[in-house]
Amino acid sequence: MSVAAKTLDATETETETETETEDSPVRHALRRLSVYLRRNRRYYLIWFFAVVIYSGIFNAIPLTVGWAIDGLIDAEVSAETVVRRCWLLVGLAVVGGALRFFTRQLVFDAAREVEYEIRNDIFDHLQKQPQSFYFKWRTGDLMSRCVNDLNSVRLLLGPGLLSVAQSPILFIGAFVAMSTYSVKLATLMVIPYPLFIVISRVIGARLFRRSLAAQQSLASMSNLVQESIAGIGVVKAYAMERDQADRFAEANDHLRERQIGLVRVSAAMPAMTGLLPAVGLGMVLYAGLPMIATGELKAGALFAFTIYARVLTFPTMMMGYSVSLLQRGASAMQRIDEILSIEPAIADREDSVEIDEIAGEIEFRGLSFAYGDDGRERALSDLSLKVPAGTSLGVVGPVGSGKSTLAALIPRLHEVDAGQLFIDGIDVNQIQLSTLRSAIAMVPQDSFLFSLSLHANIGYGLAPDAPREEIERAAARARLAQDVEDLPHGYDTLVGERGVMLSGGQRQRTALARALAVDPRILILDDTLSSVDAETERQIQAELAAVFAGRTVIVVASRVNSVRELDQIVVLEEGRIAEQGSHDELIAKGGLYARLALEQEEEARREGHTGETLGSDATRAMVGEGV
Repeated sequence: MSVAAKTLDATETETETETETEDSPVRHALRRLSVYLRRNRRYYLIWFFAVVIYSGIFNAIPLTVGWAIDGLIDAEVSAETVVRRCWLLVGLAVVGGALRFFTRQLVFDAAREVEYEIRNDIFDHLQKQPQSFYFKWRTGDLMSRCVNDLNSVRLLLGPGLLSVAQSPILFIGAFVAMSTYSVKLATLMVIPYPLFIVISRVIGARLFRRSLAAQQSLASMSNLVQESIAGIGVVKAYAMERDQADRFAEANDHLRERQIGLVRVSAAMPAMTGLLPAVGLGMVLYAGLPMIATGELKAGALFAFTIYARVLTFPTMMMGYSVSLLQRGASAMQRIDEILSIEPAIADREDSVEIDEIAGEIEFRGLSFAYGDDGRERALSDLSLKVPAGTSLGVVGPVGSGKSTLAALIPRLHEVDAGQLFIDGIDVNQIQLSTLRSAIAMVPQDSFLFSLSLHANIGYGLAPDAPREEIERAAARARLAQDVEDLPHGYDTLVGERGVMLSGGQRQRTALARALAVDPRILILDDTLSSVDAETERQIQAELAAVFAGRTVIVVASRVNSVRELDQIVVLEEGRIAEQGSHDELIAKGGLYARLALEQEEEARREGHTGETLGSDATRAMVGEGV
C-alpha cells in the first residue's frame, strides 16, 4: 500500500472518531456554514413557505384523483361534475408544477449565492495569508478545496437541502390526507418509513468517511497534475515523462478505488430506501382489498393510496440521495473550514499607528529570524543595521547566508518579533500593512509574471487608468523598451503563464519595470539582474543611478559589481554581518568581500569579458594579506 493510501486510511479512522465528539471539526464547519445561510435567509424563508403550499397541492392531487374516480363509479354523480373534478385535477397539476419549478429555482439560486460568498471569502482569506502558509499547503490541495469541495457544498445547500426540508413536509401531509380515508391504512402505509432513520444512520457514517477520503485523493492527484504542468520543463529535461506517468497512474488508481467505494455506498442508499413505499403499499393492498369488499372503503380511496405510494417513491429515493449529498457536503465544508479557520500570522495589530507617509529609514536592532517553529537553524542572527532614508544598501554574501531573508522581512512577508525591525523609528509590526507595502516595491529573485499583456504586468501596481507613458518610462529605465519592438504586439503582447513567452532576462527586467512604475519610497532588488548579461547590467545600473536618488534602496546581489556604487555594503555569512562599509573600505580589508570580488573578476576574465572589472593587482594583494 502506498504512503498516500495509508495516510488516507488513517484519516478515515480519525474522522470516524471526530464525528462522535461534541466539538468535532464537522460541527465547527456546519456552524460556519450556518452564518452564510443566515445571510441569505430571505431566500430560504420564501422558499420554505412556497414548499408548504406546494406540499398541500402535492397531497391534494391523489385525493382529487380518488374523488374523480368515485364520481365515475357512483351513478348519482353527473358527468358534468366528473368533468369539473378532472379540470380541478388539471389545475392542481399545473399550479403544482409551477410551484415545484419556483421552489427548485429559488433554493438553487440561494445555493449559488452562498457558493459565491464562500468562494470570495476563501480567496480573500488566501490573499491575507503570509508566504509561510504556502510553504505548508500544496497548491493542488488548495485548488481542490476551492473548486471541488465548494461544488459539494453547493449541492448540499441545493438538491440536498431541498429534499431534506421538503420530504418530511410531503410525508406528514400525505399521512394527514390518507387518514381522511382510513387511519388504519395510513398507519400501515408509513410503518416502513422509520427504517429510513436506521438506514441513513448506518450508511451515512460510511458515506462521510468515504467521501472525505475521495476528496483527499482528488486533492492529491490535483496537486500532482499541477506540479507536473508547472515543472514540465524539468520533467522533459531529465526525460522523466514515464516516471511522472507512473506516479499519476498510482494516484489515479487510488482515486478510482476511493470513488468506486463511495459510489457503491451512495448507490445502496436510494436503492434500499426506494423499497419502503413498495412495502407500505403491499400492506395497504393486503388490508384494503377486504375493506372494499365489505364496503368499509371506496375504490377511489384505494386508488388514492396507490397514487400516494407512487408519488412518495421519488421523494423517498431523493431522501436517500440527499443523505449522500449531505455527507459529501459536510466533509467538503470541513475541509474548507480547515482553511478558513487558520488565522493569518501577519495582520494589522490593534495598536497599529496611522502614518501619512513613509520616509524610508530602516533599522534592524538585534534581529534574529528562523523559518518555522520546528527548531530550525536561524536564517539571521543578532543583526543590527541602520539605513538612513534616501540612502542605498548593498547586501552580498555566499549562498544561504540570509540575504533574501533580510530583504523579505522589510515588507513583513515574514513575521518578526517586536522591537527588532523599525521603519522611520516605528516598529514594523505597528505599521498598517496597506501603508507599509504601498510604500515598498520589491523585485524578488523569482520574477513572477501574470498571464496578462506586457503592459498590464508592468502597470500591475498602478491604477487601471494610469497613463501609458508611465508604463513606457518604467520599461525604458529597466532597459526593456528596445525588446518591446521585437514582440509581435508590442506592449499588448500576452506574456503567457508566468511569462513563458519572454526570456529569463526579459522577465527580470519586466519585474524591475513593474517596481519602478509605482515610484516607491523603498525599493528592494533581490538579485534582480542575475539573468542579464554584463553589458545590459551596466546600462541598467547607469539608469538606476537616477532612480535611486531620493529613495531608500536595498540591493541584494550575488555579483559584487552590482553594489559597488552604493552608499554602504554589508556582507552576510551564516546569517550574521561579517563585514560592513563602502566598496573601497571592504576591498581594503581584504576579507570575504574582497575574496568574492576577486573570484568574480577571475571568472569574468575566464569567460572573456573585457569590460569593467573590480580589482587589479592591488586587490589581489590585499586579499593575499587578508588571507
